[in-house]
Amino acid sequence: MFMKQNVKNTIPKSKIPIAYLIDYIKEGYTVSDFLSSYPWLKRENIEKALDEIKQREFTATHAF
Repeated sequence: MFMKQNVKNTIPKSKIPIAYLIDYIKEGYTVSDFLSSYPWLKRENIEKALDEIKQREFTATHAF
């Protein structure tokens, strides 16, 4: 059965969960490192995801 992913918990214009970005940052990697792993993403969309993280209370429910 196909399950639709919750779009608000993904990096804008992608299907990549924001949680992946958080994991990269927690491990000490940079946004540039993340973009190297996902070269089809644009830096502006990563920045939008980071802004969203800053703007809301981020709980485990939102992360996944």
